[in-house]
Amino acid sequence: MQPLQKEARDMLNHKNKNIMVITPNPITYYGIRAMLTTLPYINVAHCPIHFRDEAPTHIERGMHMVIIDTEIANADIISELIKSCSLSSSVVILTHALDYKTTQKYKMMNVRAILQRKSSQKEVESAVFSVLENNEWGFEDHPRQLRRGFTARELSPSIKDEQAMLSLSATERTIIRSIYRGRTVTDIAVAKEKSIKTISSQKQAAMRKLNVKNLAELHVRYHRYLD
Repeated sequence: MQPLQKEARDMLNHKNKNIMVITPNPITYYGIRAMLTTLPYINVAHCPIHFRDEAPTHIERGMHMVIIDTEIANADIISELIKSCSLSSSVVILTHALDYKTTQKYKMMNVRAILQRKSSQKEVESAVFSVLENNEWGFEDHPRQLRRGFTARELSPSIKDEQAMLSLSATERTIIRSIYRGRTVTDIAVAKEKSIKTISSQKQAAMRKLNVKNLAELHVRYHRYLD
């Protein structure tokens, strides 16, 4: 038996620990669940919800840990979700990459660990074990890299696109999703009881953040976030 497994067995004291993975991607869920099969007394559940424009009103209780995939929503909604979950469960963030400022923000919100999508099984096991022991994990693994952030050359297009989506406000995300689905600026303005000028300005601000020039480019690069 590996030392980590023995320590985990002793630590858990034969009591099941419930972990919920909140991700819209079933492949992500099954991958994490498979990585945790070596740890005893671990139950892994899936919350396959993609929170659109509103923070969730209810997360199942009785969870010792909640792993939140940053693909589920924008930064504002994720923040609300963290606050909700951290009252009863330890929170772990799963993401592509984070700069130092964002990492520290999560730390101040009582997030217990940061996992990257490229994390190995050993790293996932170590993070889960540490969090269940009420420790933090992943905040100081690469302090120099985190402090300087990631340059554009170091980020793949998918990672940059994810970070761009997370930079949108809830209002901007709503407008972009409506535009993506074929609604006009006028339609959105009428529905929201706002001026066309206001909606147009918010649309342009969102397009600049996403670094897209037209609807065709929006469809090609961001369809997995907006479908």
